[in-house]
Amino acid sequence: MSETPQVVDILRGEAGETRPTPFGLVSTVFSGEGIELVWVAKQHEQIDPDWFSSETVDLLLVVQGRLRVEFADERHDPRTLGPGQLLVLPANTRCRAYRWPREAHEATIFVAAYPKRPNTESQRARAR
Repeated sequence: MSETPQVVDILRGEAGETRPTPFGLVSTVFSGEGIELVWVAKQHEQIDPDWFSSETVDLLLVVQGRLRVEFADERHDPRTLGPGQLLVLPANTRCRAYRWPREAHEATIFVAAYPKRPNTESQRARAR
């Protein structure tokens, strides 16, 4: 028997488990069949002083606000993404992302999709 297609409204904060982190809210929308998708909301949080990196490609799609992405490797210029823009983040690319401009009133919301290894808990979703 097939599953029923599901619609999730990211801008209304719909998803499964939502958890606060020091660097924004993270909510798992889907996790299974080799892929995980989370939405992340950044508003009044601090900027992560550390760098995030993944062993696999990571796709970041901004749906509201603007997202500033800085890279540890100075050969890569910082990027500022707006709604509808997708960043293809190569594996092992150290970066950090935050709401831009910092004084913006609305939250920046983006979705992140990445391959999920079978039978392992996502370290990535917890680290955002």
